[in-house]
Amino acid sequence: MYQLHFCPCSIGVIKCAYRMQADETSVCCKTGLVDTRFAHRPLTRQEHDAACNSVASSQHTKVTIMPNHALNSEGELEGFVFECAADDLASVLPLSKSSFVTTAVYECLQDNSSSFLNLTINLSDTTAKVQEMMLDIERGDDEIEHLKFDCMPELDGNMDSQHTFKDQRVWRENTPAKIGIYHCFMRTTSQNMREHKIFIVVSGYCKHASEELHNMWLDARHDITAAQFMACAELDWLRKATLRHHSRLAARLAQKLNLNVRYIEDVNAVNSVSMLLPSTSCVCRDLSMVNGRVLVTSDATLLDTCKSGVIFDCYASEGFWVFVGPRDTGSYRMFGKEFQMTSRNAAFPTKTVRYNKLFPAREKTNLVTPMDRNKPLQILQTDDNIVQQHMLQKEYKMQNIIYSKASTNITYFMFPHAGFLNVLSQLGFDQNDGIINLMPIAAYCDDE
Repeated sequence: MYQLHFCPCSIGVIKCAYRMQADETSVCCKTGLVDTRFAHRPLTRQEHDAACNSVASSQHTKVTIMPNHALNSEGELEGFVFECAADDLASVLPLSKSSFVTTAVYECLQDNSSSFLNLTINLSDTTAKVQEMMLDIERGDDEIEHLKFDCMPELDGNMDSQHTFKDQRVWRENTPAKIGIYHCFMRTTSQNMREHKIFIVVSGYCKHASEELHNMWLDARHDITAAQFMACAELDWLRKATLRHHSRLAARLAQKLNLNVRYIEDVNAVNSVSMLLPSTSCVCRDLSMVNGRVLVTSDATLLDTCKSGVIFDCYASEGFWVFVGPRDTGSYRMFGKEFQMTSRNAAFPTKTVRYNKLFPAREKTNLVTPMDRNKPLQILQTDDNIVQQHMLQKEYKMQNIIYSKASTNITYFMFPHAGFLNVLSQLGFDQNDGIINLMPIAAYCDDE
């Protein structure tokens, strides 16, 4: 897929058709194209190898590097938009086990800031309730399985409306990448004042169903085209089911914290389950068919699918940024309307750069260190043996943030600075429209 391998060009990656002029904006491998117009930093050799390898299977492929391009701790390239022809084999797709990663934001009703006061007066109690809910989700009910493909409704041609399709069985939610209660100060629609708002944010994917989709792709990728794979009913179902999954988690958190929200019934569930309607959402690992081309994104969202702003995951203690679109005066869209797309199949990054030992930071400016989580392990001396303290901890709790892991592979986070925002402006973001910072009150994090 996009593991680190040498480019298949005849004389290796350094000698492939890669002109070294300073104004060069793309890398032309022997087959596909690597577009680096929106890369915030020059690609490392490892990133370049991975990018070339992703377009090595077909001359009709292209990968556009996003400003948040990086290598994760497994050596996989992140922060890109891949596209190929519809009649290419499905094997050219850089599919991962985390398809349809989605971030959704849910607004709580205004109550003269009484909810905010109740949540923050006893912050430790609020954080404990979030932790208690996550323990309930992790333990779950052994008799109820997680969301999988066997939950898909059976298509019946005699049914009058597809909206009546229901799940085949009851399912339970899995642990998200992030979930929590957030707050912000934002301008009203008339922009004549600021108001304080409370939000629930849920980010992540349906782990079991997404892994099943990946296995299905592995089995069929050499026998079907990319268009045939995109036509599978499982893709459209999983995209919608992931948002339902997040909406049900948001409702559980609202019930746990006694928040003022509007509950609705999950009409596709076979049992009685409450959920919330999102104010906005972004699919961060998307698969889509646009204008006869198949698109796959990584830590980026397709702008034509975002109807109100773009949600950007900074890091757990900073929260989420929402890049606001142009002011919406025709209807009420909280984070503005669609961005002005600057190019065909335009996308926008949804996550900041996370540096690790495999992908170290070249310079120390505009970087944030994961607080206290990369310190040397403390040694505890006992009568019988020596025990490492971090080995005794399953979680790491820092003020109002609960981390599922006691240590992390991440060495630095990149703080989105002016240079980074200038590149985002080339992707359709108008800096005059502003950025809203959703700051965490209490949150759980599983991906840092």
